[in-house]
Amino acid sequence: MKKSASYYPVVIVGAGPAGSAAAIYFSRKGIQPLLVDKARFPRDKICGDGIPLKTFQLLTDLGFDEQQLFANGFKIHQLRVYSPDYHVAVFGGLKPDASTKSGCIPRLIFDHALFEKAAEAACETLTQHKLESMSRQNGRWLLELRDLRTNDRVPIETDLLIGADGGKSRVARLSGLLTPTDAHRFDGLRVYYEGKRFDPAVHLFYDRKTLPGYLWIFPVSETRANVGIMMDKSCKQRYGKTIRQIFEEVLQENPRVREVLEGARPVDRIRGAPLPLGTLPGRRVADGLILIGDAAAFINPVTGGGIYYAILSAKFAAEFGVRALQKGDTSWKALLPYEEWWRRTILPGFIYSGWLKNKFKSEKFTRWFLRKVSENRIFANFFIAVYGRPLPRYTFINPLFWLKIFLLRR
Repeated sequence: MKKSASYYPVVIVGAGPAGSAAAIYFSRKGIQPLLVDKARFPRDKICGDGIPLKTFQLLTDLGFDEQQLFANGFKIHQLRVYSPDYHVAVFGGLKPDASTKSGCIPRLIFDHALFEKAAEAACETLTQHKLESMSRQNGRWLLELRDLRTNDRVPIETDLLIGADGGKSRVARLSGLLTPTDAHRFDGLRVYYEGKRFDPAVHLFYDRKTLPGYLWIFPVSETRANVGIMMDKSCKQRYGKTIRQIFEEVLQENPRVREVLEGARPVDRIRGAPLPLGTLPGRRVADGLILIGDAAAFINPVTGGGIYYAILSAKFAAEFGVRALQKGDTSWKALLPYEEWWRRTILPGFIYSGWLKNKFKSEKFTRWFLRKVSENRIFANFFIAVYGRPLPRYTFINPLFWLKIFLLRR
């Protein structure tokens, strides 16, 4: 006998930062969603573990305070950026600063804290359940979940489906909204190192082999660091090597990397994850469906950062989703305000970052640009803003900004 479907007004697939934040925001607006994830929490996630200032501001809005966030993390006071010729640009000092609200928190801990807060917000959670299929029936989504513990099928019906299931999103794929391409994707690798005392500084190494990506070292405690790399597929054409091979070579050959990691050793295996970039073409809404976070490819093409956009998109998905539900219309046209919002507010930054990413394929340009970052306030402020602080909405379409850049380029 076929099991009848349980109904929820909103179902969120994926309980990472985007999904958990969406659950909190929907709950605040009086709608208790179902939050689904195939994993059992706490669970790890491949990431650099960095939490910049602009993300901290959103987390405060979600009810977190500084003490909570950094109880199991590490405050960061300095950013060091290394060019292919080993020149370094330094931002900030190593001494503790009371105003510092950036840091590194392992995703195992960070995601679990968000998930627990979502559960506390009165939303219903369903972990260890995988989305198998989805179809439109009578103006709603009919989802078929599979209980990974028992293999039982669990049918769910909803008016509004939120796809928050990461860079390999099944919701995005099954809905046909987004098709990943190598031109709009990085691949990331990560391994943890221990065995030395790390300064409260994050390190970005633009090694000539990693361009347009970089290798990072992000301390998550005084004695443990997240070490990783993000690159595009062009490395195979240029070097005939895999990203993992290049990662291992840079770890051994780059003198600046060796200097920072001297005395430390890897303590787990190298793991990887795809990073779909924000320049990926396609809509993020369909009838009864909104994509958020990595599932929407909301990842900065220069930094590889996505947590800020995950929480921000969750907030506005809840705002526009609730409006549509209250009107009894969740068609794609009713959800179009979300599409207009992200194209107006965050797409310009993705377009600029995508341009810069493509320029970073040139070692000559990368050396010039990063030296300008260390010498010129306009470049420095803009670079820091891309990594950690939100820029005014219209910066990227302001002719005066580009005129300054052009004049400095000469």
